[in-house]
Amino acid sequence: MIYTKQLELDTGGNFAVVNITDQVRDYVRSTGVQHGQVLVYYRHTTGAVIVGEHEPGIIADLMEMFERIAPIVHEYKHHIRAVDFNGHAHVRSALMTINVIVPILDGELLLGTYQEILVIDDQTDPAPRYVVLQVSGE
Repeated sequence: MIYTKQLELDTGGNFAVVNITDQVRDYVRSTGVQHGQVLVYYRHTTGAVIVGEHEPGIIADLMEMFERIAPIVHEYKHHIRAVDFNGHAHVRSALMTINVIVPILDGELLLGTYQEILVIDDQTDPAPRYVVLQVSGE
């Protein structure tokens, strides 16, 4: 069986990090799937989904790392179109991943002790962001 649900998140952008582990866990449980996997997919080009620890120091370290690699203030070729000025978010997103797959065993996510499912929204403007959850298995 395959079950699909879309989450809408109001993140505020600007490297907002949202822990969606509980939402994913609740959805997996609601499907009744005991053995399988859940795909968590971010529907945008200016952010990512990662598995990591949602700890303020780690989040600050990630922000600092990305500011060194792809600073917000920079002359990105993307800005030449003068449509939007979020080149840094596109570059950063390309360095991460827009989806993760987490195994399901006995109806539970197989995450490690400190592993959480995090959405990173690096868009410059606040707007709703969408994450698709797709559970497959039996």
